[in-house]
Amino acid sequence: MLNQNSNGVYSCQASLVEFLPEHLLLWIRQGASSWFFSFFLGALIPLSFAPFNNYSSLFSYLIFLPISLFLYQSLQNHSAKEAFYKGWLFGIGLFAVGISWVYVAIHDFGAAHWSLAIFFTSLFILILSVFYGFFSWAVFKLRVKLKTRDSNMLLFYLPVLWVFFEWLRSWVLTGFPWLLSGYPFIETPLAGYAPVIGIYGLSLLVILLSTLLIIRLKVMMSLTGMSIVFIGGALLGQIQWSEPSGKPLSVALIQGNVNQSVKWDRWQLEKTKQLYISLSQNQWQDNDLIVWPENAIPVFYHTLEKTFYHNLELQAKKTNTELVTGLPIFDDDTEQYYNALTNLGGQQGHYYKSHLVPFGEYVPLAAIIRGLVQFFNMPMSGFSAGDHDQPPILIKGFKAAVTLCYEDVFPQDMMSQIPQSQLMINLSNNGWYGDSFAPHQHLEMARMRALESSRELIRSTTSGISALIDSNGKVMVRGPQFKQAAINGKIQPRTGTTPYVYWLNYPIILLFVIAAVIYWRQFKK
Repeated sequence: MLNQNSNGVYSCQASLVEFLPEHLLLWIRQGASSWFFSFFLGALIPLSFAPFNNYSSLFSYLIFLPISLFLYQSLQNHSAKEAFYKGWLFGIGLFAVGISWVYVAIHDFGAAHWSLAIFFTSLFILILSVFYGFFSWAVFKLRVKLKTRDSNMLLFYLPVLWVFFEWLRSWVLTGFPWLLSGYPFIETPLAGYAPVIGIYGLSLLVILLSTLLIIRLKVMMSLTGMSIVFIGGALLGQIQWSEPSGKPLSVALIQGNVNQSVKWDRWQLEKTKQLYISLSQNQWQDNDLIVWPENAIPVFYHTLEKTFYHNLELQAKKTNTELVTGLPIFDDDTEQYYNALTNLGGQQGHYYKSHLVPFGEYVPLAAIIRGLVQFFNMPMSGFSAGDHDQPPILIKGFKAAVTLCYEDVFPQDMMSQIPQSQLMINLSNNGWYGDSFAPHQHLEMARMRALESSRELIRSTTSGISALIDSNGKVMVRGPQFKQAAINGKIQPRTGTTPYVYWLNYPIILLFVIAAVIYWRQFKK
């Protein structure tokens, strides 16, 4: 496409997005349709994540379309107010589709009226979407400062701004780093960058590629830049960042699939105990490790320590097998209770979950909120947080980096355990979210942690998706959803680690600082 400059000279520079139909770009740029497109583009984003990209990696690449068009739209806004609200609408579309499963947890299993479930889900979505509103607002301010929509400085600033707000979302109000834009590329050549720069670095590259689609460069330069990024990822993907240590461990994941609506009822307890014993019965002789999920037996450890758990420990020692299980533990000294993991049959140790789920495992302003909505009176919703710096758990002589439930979506919280660990283990309860996107999205994030750390991962869940994941983030064995099952496979302990484990997110944070310094020096006058 040729463009005429102010001197009447034609240039072959163009953004690749300008090859789209002009009427489509007009609808995105201005008028009432542009507000609809803000929402619509956000709503398209979750289609690139699991479970959709499990069918084909083409779904992963779909993300470039809505992101690039949203970036293009963000550069066309006429005021800061318009920019903020269009960005907010984009975020609302993204989260209304992508985390619709929050409604399931509150209504289906939290016993809240549908109106209250819609209210709290909507409120959560509106708050999360503010981050995209501020991103679009910042892009408008940047464009005004640059005094042009075509400046190559956008190639630097847009990816940095986007990832800055993703990073903010990972820790503000305890953090919710869900649907980060790098996750869909776990099965693509771009995945090769994850062990080097982590999920936020991967998101940066995704936005960089999206920006190459909208800024005006020679078409060949844009295509060359994108090719270099993909080729670099493919080459990095050939590197083995860790090596096997010892013999593989045979593992049995026990998935009880006890319905969440009855799991905490007293009359269900004996049935649940017998269920897990029955599912494990044929696994003791042939496995090094049996793994039960988070809070498999939903009563305090001390109430069954000398009976139920003592018998399990005797069975484990008799067969030279270790049993890892999630369970609530009450501490007599502090009179607090914890969401925990313990190992029976080996060198027993406890891990206490440190990153708790707000309104699920603890309730902020509990004295006020618990009286308003039945959902916030859920059993075991007053856990205390364990220390952030806990040693790895010893499993069959190997050290394991442990996470419970959604702790594994916070890479910065778990990577400190990796250098001294040979494998990872995560116990989860995705039963709260029913047959929704949540279990698939959570598995995708767990796979990214395995890839970032070059460690194999044992993932045991109450109702699916239980899996064994290799050090490249590939699923080796995957169990069914919503079925009682014993899932068997092998896990290979490994030593050595990745650059990302050593420098974590500090290079990305340094990039934020550099961008701020450049911006200040460029526009301080």
